[in-house]
Amino acid sequence: MDESAAAPSRNSFPYPAIGAILAMLAVAVLGVLWLPRADVQVPPVDDCRLDRQPCTAVLPGGGRLEVALDPRPVTTSGPVRVGVTVDGLRAERVGVDFQGVDMNMGLHHLALAESGVGRFAGEMTLPVCVTGKMVWQATVLVAAERKNISVPFRFESGV
Repeated sequence: MDESAAAPSRNSFPYPAIGAILAMLAVAVLGVLWLPRADVQVPPVDDCRLDRQPCTAVLPGGGRLEVALDPRPVTTSGPVRVGVTVDGLRAERVGVDFQGVDMNMGLHHLALAESGVGRFAGEMTLPVCVTGKMVWQATVLVAAERKNISVPFRFESGV
């Protein structure tokens, strides 16, 4: 009998259990990176109008969001500056979708730029409504902690 055939190879991995554990850890890390984000919709903030004052909403998980428009009242003849502050969670991206409530004016998305820790800002001009006065919904979109959080607010323009 040839003894070299029965002896284990010195080139084989000596600890198969460690190899299996490392493979499982690699799969788990990749799974977390590829998991889809959870979509979380916060109920509309009905007791605050952005054309009159900054508005605040409590976010799931204990965070807080504050939104302000400038100028107030909101005009349709010039740019509107949007400021968002996110406290209590680290926001990766923040944007705002503007949509007419009573009249279809299309969907207008504004990606906000980070202007400080937890602060985001941007500027856009809203479409002009032929009636002069328009009710809008501004939905703030926050990507944070593997969640896409949306918070709707209302305001009037052209007043």
